[in-house]
Amino acid sequence: MFSIPKMIHQIRSGKFTIEAQQLQQIANRLVKNWSLLESPGLWHGKMGIALFFFNYARYTGKELFEDYAMEVIESIHANISWESMTDYEDGLTGIGVGIEYLSQNGFLEIDADEILEDIDMRIQNEIIMQKHENKSIGRGLSGLGKYLLFRLNNRLPAGASELHWLINHERMIHLVNKLENESIPLPKELPDVVSLLCNVYRLSICNLKIERYFDKILKNFSIDNIETEYLFAWVLALLRLVSIGNQKIELVDKIIDLALQAIESVEVSSENGIINQLLWLLQCKRLLAQTELSMSFKNRIVALVNKIYKQMDDIFLENIELSLQGCAGTGIAIMTISGFCDGAWLDLLM
Repeated sequence: MFSIPKMIHQIRSGKFTIEAQQLQQIANRLVKNWSLLESPGLWHGKMGIALFFFNYARYTGKELFEDYAMEVIESIHANISWESMTDYEDGLTGIGVGIEYLSQNGFLEIDADEILEDIDMRIQNEIIMQKHENKSIGRGLSGLGKYLLFRLNNRLPAGASELHWLINHERMIHLVNKLENESIPLPKELPDVVSLLCNVYRLSICNLKIERYFDKILKNFSIDNIETEYLFAWVLALLRLVSIGNQKIELVDKIIDLALQAIESVEVSSENGIINQLLWLLQCKRLLAQTELSMSFKNRIVALVNKIYKQMDDIFLENIELSLQGCAGTGIAIMTISGFCDGAWLDLLM
């Protein structure tokens, strides 16, 4: 629910009009072009478009955009099968998480257990039968874990059977065992694994095992060993680590400062690079709120978000890709910055 006084202030200042115009432009572009996307997936495909339309329908109060969203969902359903890839980035797990998000946030009134039963079985087969060299969220084992997290966060209606929840609970234990017993993740995959296990820890699933695993993979961890391209993923991972009580506050202070300095000092030339920064900043701000870290970081993040927001004009929005990591994600981000949308959708990203 938004604040009427805040809305009046925005209208008087002209801010509301600018946001509404930007969102309308994004909506128009997605209505015209969503069917051109080949991928049905979450990060780079049609599922991200559906998420925008549902949020935009709630923002505008226009059922027309719910109709567009359902049209996208039907197209996704027509283009997936048991043989489809399971990866989170473009495959079944990301699509399943999108459906869970829509169900858990009141956009769809569905029985998610029934709708996702086939994907549940496919994920079980993947976890039990396959060896996973890739441990990342986008393409590997952590993506299967992210799917199970959303399934385990499903709030059961009164009187509903807990069977699906218990089965997914068992699958998650099996996945954590695989992480512990298989090879150590590659450096580029480690922040994904840490982020996943921090979220699993919150569910009190095999916490002692997770603590031992953290000790193992973070034993010789040093900021000096982090390659620049993985810096931002590590910030999110370590913020999650601090939020579950792991005492690495001084380390996190240093790494956040490094990441923010990198954004403050370097101008990103590509539109998609700027959008990646915006989405990361919003994630970082949300995770910071769950910790006791310095408020100065939040102030710097707000300043950077405002700086990026001022760079977004008509030409800018026309040049970014359509997906959740592009045009659709930008639209939901604008609604989030405006206070018309909460940050729950950010959990769909890393």
